[in-house]
Amino acid sequence: MNDAPLDRHQYVLGSASAHVGLLNCERIAERRHIHNWSVAPHYHEGLSQLFLFGRGHVTGQIDDRHASLPSPALVWAPALCRHGFDYEPEMLGWVITIPGTDVARLTEGRPWLREKVQKPQVLLGEEHAPLLAEMQRLVRRIEEEHQRHGMDRGLALEALFQLLLLGLYRGLSDAPDTEPTGASRGSRLVQCFQELLDQHMPAARSVTAYAAMMSVTPTHLSRTVKAVTGCTAGEIIQDRILLEAKRRLVFSDHPVAEIAYALDFSSPSYFSRFFTVRTGETPAGFRRRARHALGDNETA
Repeated sequence: MNDAPLDRHQYVLGSASAHVGLLNCERIAERRHIHNWSVAPHYHEGLSQLFLFGRGHVTGQIDDRHASLPSPALVWAPALCRHGFDYEPEMLGWVITIPGTDVARLTEGRPWLREKVQKPQVLLGEEHAPLLAEMQRLVRRIEEEHQRHGMDRGLALEALFQLLLLGLYRGLSDAPDTEPTGASRGSRLVQCFQELLDQHMPAARSVTAYAAMMSVTPTHLSRTVKAVTGCTAGEIIQDRILLEAKRRLVFSDHPVAEIAYALDFSSPSYFSRFFTVRTGETPAGFRRRARHALGDNETA
């Protein structure tokens, strides 16, 4: 995986902690001025992506597999999956980006679904054409809801995305289950770390706690995470804490102090410093701005 760069800014809008409103949905053509219809192989440390190609031909790399993808086609790229695509100019397609924390939450208690979304997946071919047509209708509805404002927006997006995951599962249910290629021992360890992080945040916050869950030393976990992602394990944990803080500020009415203690900060002032250093604004200021952007006139 080291030959593919970690993407934080070029191909998606920010890190996992920037995706406060569940997911980001955009047409591939909307960013053609950045990638000129060609996206070099890269990976994301805490974000999963679903690509749906409705018209046009796409060639690409998914982990170590080179693929030719005639439309319609769907690609699921979980966090740490190396992927890159060459698109036919003016093709029709969408990419949905969602934090791994939400994928873990939406598949909790559903091992039959979690097993499918933990590895790269591809759906294409005539046998999947009706299903892919239905999934394209779902993505168009997600696109419409993504442009709406109001407190009901998140609920609608979550319901529609769950239907997409269900469609992915149904499309794969009769296919042979193979292990993804190109997954090194280090990348598998990091994937396990991130899955545990998604399950136990914010209750567990230390590198030592996650190392114990994985039966490795904190030093080994830290070195492996740094080698695979370019970030320390502590930085990834802090990014998840920041994501959780942002969501509680936007989607709950709990006072900032109560949120600070719920996230296991020793004091509201320490929480405020943590948040301000990483975002450039105070928790209360972020809450006002984010709610205004969502169409909510309430203030903290």
